[in-house]
Amino acid sequence: MDERKVTAVRDWPAPTTVKELQRFLGFANFYRRFIQNYSSIAHPLTSLLRNKPKSLAWSPAAGKAFNLLKRAFTTAPLLVHPDPDKPFIVEVDASTTGVGAVLSQQQGNPSRLHPCAFFSRKLIPAERNYDIGNRELLAVKLALEEWRHWLEGAKHPFTVLTDHKNLEYLRAAKRLNPRQARWALFFTRFNCTISYRPGSKNTKADALSRMFAPEESPETPEPILPENLFVSPITWNASGGPT
Repeated sequence: MDERKVTAVRDWPAPTTVKELQRFLGFANFYRRFIQNYSSIAHPLTSLLRNKPKSLAWSPAAGKAFNLLKRAFTTAPLLVHPDPDKPFIVEVDASTTGVGAVLSQQQGNPSRLHPCAFFSRKLIPAERNYDIGNRELLAVKLALEEWRHWLEGAKHPFTVLTDHKNLEYLRAAKRLNPRQARWALFFTRFNCTISYRPGSKNTKADALSRMFAPEESPETPEPILPENLFVSPITWNASGGPT
């Protein structure tokens, strides 16, 4: 197995707060159908949230359950090898301190959405100064860069799902700054559609992006991206915007 595919989950630190545990269980809940005896395995974790505690009383049993679930996320039958004959789905998200993404495909019989790889990265100080739109755009760029050996020249167009409508200003801009121009040019190498999905439905990538984050207040993205934005074959002009 390519270890890079699973590093983001394998290195997931144990939760230290109620919020962090809730995020991990939100991520886990999406994949519970693939994990035999999920409820029993997760019980030491879910029991920590009973009675709405203000602090987390971590235990050896919780630590064991946490590690068992991480192992399940990164092995078959949940994790699958990419199939070049099937379209990909890329889910991305950015927080104030990190970015996260999941590469998935519909596979199996019956057909279900399985993860092929996970990605997360802590933002460097300069990137943390980006506004929310540019951080989300960075998350898209980093995910495409991470998996370009599968996505660039893919047999089928693929979909990128983000919970921020973040490209409208690039389409309308009369001028792009050098960073935006580089990213826009990079996007033209991929035959994909970037689609908006509400944050409440973007729990997997959200959890991966926030594994570096302290407690923080929720962010409400501005609705500035149309529901579907076709990136390829759009071309971009650094001085005049998209053409």
